[in-house]
Amino acid sequence: MQEWRRETVAEYGLLNLLEEFGALEEVDVLKEFSVLEGEVKAWNLWREIEFNVEVDLSGVDFSGANFSGVNLSSINLSNANLSGADLSSANLTDANLSGADLSGINLNRADLTGATLSGANLSGADLNRADFYNSDLSGADLSDTNLSQASFANANLSGANLDDANLDDADLSDANLSEIDLSGEKLNNMGFSIGNLASIKLRGVNLSRIDLSWIDFNEVNFREIDLSLIDFRGVNLSGIDFNKAEELKNLDLKFLDLSDADLHDANLSGVNLNGVNFSNANLSAVDFTEAQVLATNFTGAIMTGACLEDWNINSETNLHDAICEYVYLKRNQQERRPSSGVFKPGEFTALLQKALTTVDLIFADGIDWQAFFQAFQELRSQYDDLSIQAIEKKSGGAFVVRLEVPPEADKAAIESYAKELYEMRLQLQEQRYRAELQAKDGQISLYQEQLEFHRQSNTNLMEIVKAMAEKENQPTYQTTIHAQTIAATHTGSGDITNFTQNINSNIDDITKLITSLRDTAQTFPEAQRGEALEHLGDVEEGIRQPDKVKPHRIKAALAALLTIAGMVAATTDFSNNVLEIGDKLGIELVQTQPNQQLPPSK
Repeated sequence: MQEWRRETVAEYGLLNLLEEFGALEEVDVLKEFSVLEGEVKAWNLWREIEFNVEVDLSGVDFSGANFSGVNLSSINLSNANLSGADLSSANLTDANLSGADLSGINLNRADLTGATLSGANLSGADLNRADFYNSDLSGADLSDTNLSQASFANANLSGANLDDANLDDADLSDANLSEIDLSGEKLNNMGFSIGNLASIKLRGVNLSRIDLSWIDFNEVNFREIDLSLIDFRGVNLSGIDFNKAEELKNLDLKFLDLSDADLHDANLSGVNLNGVNFSNANLSAVDFTEAQVLATNFTGAIMTGACLEDWNINSETNLHDAICEYVYLKRNQQERRPSSGVFKPGEFTALLQKALTTVDLIFADGIDWQAFFQAFQELRSQYDDLSIQAIEKKSGGAFVVRLEVPPEADKAAIESYAKELYEMRLQLQEQRYRAELQAKDGQISLYQEQLEFHRQSNTNLMEIVKAMAEKENQPTYQTTIHAQTIAATHTGSGDITNFTQNINSNIDDITKLITSLRDTAQTFPEAQRGEALEHLGDVEEGIRQPDKVKPHRIKAALAALLTIAGMVAATTDFSNNVLEIGDKLGIELVQTQPNQQLPPSK
């Protein structure tokens, strides 16, 4: 290395220094200009004019030199000694400073856009507000440096040493931080403002055993970060609210390693955690509400007090040796399991195994059973092997219907579709009720008009009585069903217990038959349609509440349905379905051949 003492640099100045190197032929002209404008302006003017001239100052000792505001763009300063030098506001764009000793240097507000500083020693340097856009700092020593408000946008910081560096308000957008060691307390000692992490390249960054619980993830943009490449082992994420980051819900975190991490009290509700490694992590009191944890590894994890409301697991979710004394099935510490005490060995795993094969449909405001059974039949046509495992009545009139599903079924999809079908059936019922109400209102109006007509026409009480008497003396006709006339004969002892047993053992088939009858009834003429639907409602009510509705009421409703069927052409299937319901309920319905015709219409 050619050595230049500080006094030598001060004595010769920039122009004399370059004259000694034989770098300039126009030194005399620049010296004259510098007398008027100053040496720095003269130098910078020459650099602007002769920007293509290559200046090689590699290996030179400029320690302590004052190059403040100097244009050193594109100059080769590799392996030079600039320790303690003042390059504040200097122009170092595209300069080569690789391997240079820049320890203690002042680069405040300097422009190093596109500069090469790979392997350079910048320890203890002041880089406040410096611009390192698109620069190469790979392997550089930035320990104990002041990087506050500096810009490292699109810079390469891979493998750099950032121990005790101050990154407060630094811009790291699109920066490459791969292979950086931020373990232990290193990141915490940086005064690091998380800011916007969008597009920062974090491949292989070591964040083990650090505390990130102070980060407000509401300000973090995760859309372009591949978190699966970051080493989060042992990281302290306690109390973090991941739910604030909307982007996390759609991230693919498969193979993310959070083993030994501390996430107690974290909010992971709604987050996609499929395939994440939580082995030996502290997950106590974590909110997993609606989280996706398919094939997630919880081996040895502490899960005491976690909320598991509507989380989605499958047979590949590993809970081997998970430590759990109790959990909550609802938020706000509701529905504790076990209700008191702690889990006995194997109970926690058994509870989750049950969750693998069941879907709970919660009806907080009560349930319309007619709409539910119709929706359930349609649901079964889309998903195989579905059945009702249990029905629970909760406080406040709420109901929980537990469906048994195959272990590999998409429980979230089943629950969503079931609710959608139920709401659709409710809307159809509401439309039907409104139509029936309008029809009844029309009939009432007609009766009122007829009554008014009779009041005006029959002013004599005797004429009214005579008219009524004549009506009573008219012949009575029995209705003949053109296909067949069917009468109901009520037989049996009427034992309520047997009747209830018949309902329970045939509930699925009966519900399906009623649904078919209801669909067929929708095609009937208006008068018969309303009556048929009303009697079907009576049958359903009797099935739902056999302890309150007597069997003879159901028999009467079935008989009425058969009679209505005889008034409508091509209803053989309808009649057969009614007969089949009676058979499954133990109600004998006898068919008779037609013997009379309807009276001729006038």
